[in-house]
Amino acid sequence: MGNQITLKGSVHRKNAPQIPGEDQADGEGGEYEPSQAHISRKKSRQNQTVALIKLFEKLELTADGDNAHPGELTKATFENAFQGPLHRFGKLMYLQMMSSGTTTNRERITREQFVKAGREILKMFDEKTVVKYYFYLFASSKEFMTKEDAKNMFEISFALTLSLSKILYQEDERDPRVFSAMVTGLFGINTEVGLDEFNKWLNESCPHLFHCVHNWVCQILTGSSLPVEMEMARVPHLEGHTAENNCTSMAILWLLSLTLPPIYTKQPGPVKPEGACNVTKDPMVTSMLLLRKIARLPEVQSWKLLYNSDNHGMSINRFNNHVSAYHAPTVSFFAFEGRNLYCLAIDRGWVEGPNRFGGADCRLIQLLPVYRVNQVGEKMVRWTEFSREIPKGITIGCEGKTQVLRLAEDFDKIFHYDVPCELHKIEVWGCGAETALKAQESQRKWEASAVRKEQSRKLRPEAYGESWNDNPDKQILQWGGVDVGNHSYNR
Repeated sequence: MGNQITLKGSVHRKNAPQIPGEDQADGEGGEYEPSQAHISRKKSRQNQTVALIKLFEKLELTADGDNAHPGELTKATFENAFQGPLHRFGKLMYLQMMSSGTTTNRERITREQFVKAGREILKMFDEKTVVKYYFYLFASSKEFMTKEDAKNMFEISFALTLSLSKILYQEDERDPRVFSAMVTGLFGINTEVGLDEFNKWLNESCPHLFHCVHNWVCQILTGSSLPVEMEMARVPHLEGHTAENNCTSMAILWLLSLTLPPIYTKQPGPVKPEGACNVTKDPMVTSMLLLRKIARLPEVQSWKLLYNSDNHGMSINRFNNHVSAYHAPTVSFFAFEGRNLYCLAIDRGWVEGPNRFGGADCRLIQLLPVYRVNQVGEKMVRWTEFSREIPKGITIGCEGKTQVLRLAEDFDKIFHYDVPCELHKIEVWGCGAETALKAQESQRKWEASAVRKEQSRKLRPEAYGESWNDNPDKQILQWGGVDVGNHSYNR
């Protein structure tokens, strides 16, 4: 979380008040020798309780005027700790924490209620429980979610990811279109969505939506830091990625970081030695580590722009020149008529030829005006320039499935489900390590050198120990009926 800021006057009690249920661990109550795992779990719960009490006391200090009810927080005090785009989340969080209690006074929350609700959150390890909790949180405890609930959910999840990633929140006029596209993709023609329908959509379209949300909440609850104390900083590389002349906004990068497989956002790390294992033996801590995955948004900054049709020219030749020989995963964007924006993620380099290519981690995603994952799987792309049997251009669609996109040979049109549309822009980003980009540059230099050498060989064959009589060009001319004789052009 970076350096934590301690509010002036915050209190840390040496002997924290006892919270009901603190020592009621699993299986306690008889005379037995506690196991190491049991002791570790008990210590973990005690540490969580201390952190929650410390956070509660910090919140008490932010109350306006004298606190007329010591040991209690008003609804306004709790919500005001969440500022800017997170204020709505503070309101929802308060309602959800109050729903776990039995009190009839909804305007104040006691220390005991706060700690109990916080510990319930920190006990959530498995994916199913986490999804259910945050579904009801964003649905305001209803059995269904409305379109407005979903819009708030996406906007807040985006803001929390930026906060967790230490990225400064900046409004972008392109971002609301992304959230609207997600709402449309989730609801379709429906006006409400239940938990089962939401789970199905989440698994297919946005599997990591709540990872950063839950991670942020856990950091606040266990780190004893107020939301406003979470440090923010610009990420210059990401700001370059989201320039106005690019297809990518910060919200699009966020959405792709939640959807794409790790091969596109994580660089290959060192291989662990054989037999190496996690030194953490506490199953509670291990489960939490598995769940609280690091925010993947900052890792998008490793993407490198390979091709931009606005800058490099809209043609298959310019595309070939900038994309070929890059042997690593790529993410491509196609913007065309009807405000359509598609993302094509290929888990290996582009290959020209008659055969389809791509592995199991390939994705074809429609980002705008509706968000949906169209196709997943191998053999998704075919790129042909020289084949006589197959139409030239680029076709996108898994083998045996519907062809979704096809780029004509001249890149003047794109066919969307066989309907011709005006193509506006293409971008290709390399997602591999720096070595992939260096290898591509080396290949380009070698090819340029080979071309220059061949040109020189044809113009001055004697410099390479050759003569006109041995030149294959002379033989070809003679086959064509041209009498070239034995003339020397060096006289």
